[in-house]
Amino acid sequence: MHFLVQTKPYPDEALESYLLRLARDNSYDGYSELADILWQWLAEQDHELEGALPLELSKVDVYHARQASSFRIRALKLVGKLADVNAGDILALAWRRSNFKFGNLAAVSRNELTIPLELLRTDSIPVCIKCLSESSCIPFYWHLKPYKACHKHKAQLTTRCKECHNLIDYRASEAFLECGCGYKLTNSEKLNDADFKIAIALAGNNSQKIVGLISWFAKVKQLDVSDVDFNRAFVNYFSTWPESLTVELNLLTNNARLKQLNPFNKTKFNSVYGDLIRDGQIAATSNRKNKVLDEIINYFVELVDSNPKAKHPNIADVLLCTFDAAVLLNTTTEQVYRLHQEGFLNCAYPQKKHEQLRADSHVFYLRQVIELQQAFAAEKPQIKKQFIAPW
Repeated sequence: MHFLVQTKPYPDEALESYLLRLARDNSYDGYSELADILWQWLAEQDHELEGALPLELSKVDVYHARQASSFRIRALKLVGKLADVNAGDILALAWRRSNFKFGNLAAVSRNELTIPLELLRTDSIPVCIKCLSESSCIPFYWHLKPYKACHKHKAQLTTRCKECHNLIDYRASEAFLECGCGYKLTNSEKLNDADFKIAIALAGNNSQKIVGLISWFAKVKQLDVSDVDFNRAFVNYFSTWPESLTVELNLLTNNARLKQLNPFNKTKFNSVYGDLIRDGQIAATSNRKNKVLDEIINYFVELVDSNPKAKHPNIADVLLCTFDAAVLLNTTTEQVYRLHQEGFLNCAYPQKKHEQLRADSHVFYLRQVIELQQAFAAEKPQIKKQFIAPW
């Protein structure tokens, strides 16, 4: 078997788009017809590959495969061979699962771009009519939830069919300029300036810097990235960064002083600032930089400096859990245990013999953790610090 028309992928093309073009160029009605033929052919070539390529275009990307991802990779390589396409070129179009974590959020990678999995669209893919009129190709960034306007044509993406009012998804219709109902797509939506700014960032070389921030902002503000006004709220918030964060933290600090019930050296950090530090990890980039955590640390450095150690405990003496202490120190919880055992960090409560501190145990003073954090120089590139050598 060999494709008569050897369709070449575009560098910024989505995998689903390429497979649909490959099918159309070779006179198949769509991907589903091609997939049915490929299913049988792959099984003949390698019995392990039976079902490795799904019949649904929306499920074809590698990250959908989970345990069978290695078979999906092998199948895509064989498809590339049939199309006379280098295996690396076709795999470069796929989103693959990554070991990197945005806090507790799973990640996927495409070439050098790593993003939280939750930022990938699942139910629909909006399109730019002008782009499709110039080239029948879906770029991968149209698959990103925050990408809502075309950065090339300064036009809002078309999200719904004017005829049936359903959400547009070329993977379901297997057509680029037509809805599943057969109606030709048109666009009359007014450009949103915030959407355009985000689109430029996501399609540019600095996209890595913004994807974690978007997920962090959605989490802490309890917003849906797909909401119409999300990008505007995001742009407004970061237009005054870091003052926007400082104002919020000052409010939490002042409320803690006004509503204080227990001495601060017996008050849990989370009861004052919530999941501030844990959530801050979401804003990371794949090269370990995190502007949110940097500003959080800067804030608490200033808080400790402006609230020196005194006879009576103050806000700088609140208790961190082991996990949050590890995040602020850019190290592991095991290293925090060692720092405690070696006398670098005092425990707020006496520990029983051989007692193992839990990650959620609020036992370390914010003051001591911040002072210890300042005692060690920042590493470049940023990696997990090892304060004390292994046993």
